[in-house]
Amino acid sequence: MWRNPSPAEDQPAFCEIRGESLTADHWTYCQNWHTRTREPIGPIYASGLYENGYRRIPWHGHVEPEQIEAGICAECGQPFAEGLQIAMVEGPARQFCKNLHYLVWWKREHPAETAPMSADVWEH
Repeated sequence: MWRNPSPAEDQPAFCEIRGESLTADHWTYCQNWHTRTREPIGPIYASGLYENGYRRIPWHGHVEPEQIEAGICAECGQPFAEGLQIAMVEGPARQFCKNLHYLVWWKREHPAETAPMSADVWEH
């Protein structure tokens, strides 16, 4: 609901439009917020890594990207001290050293979709 009162602290965050539980409601976004329509528009977005500002990156379907402390990037093969991870249904999680590498992978996985709220990731 657009103008609902603040939920109780013990109540989990939930997106009514998409029927999704949210782990970080104040850091989760979608284009519907700007239009106020009840029909889902585009993907759900998470707050990606802080790279010269906050960047919004799309979820992988119903799976939210999470920030991790260290790993090996699935795109460039480089180790990193702070990055992103996406859980996979089959196989190990994919890890990324920066928002751009996650977005490149996401676009290959979702070729028919767009993520306009991530446009600034391509620029940095």
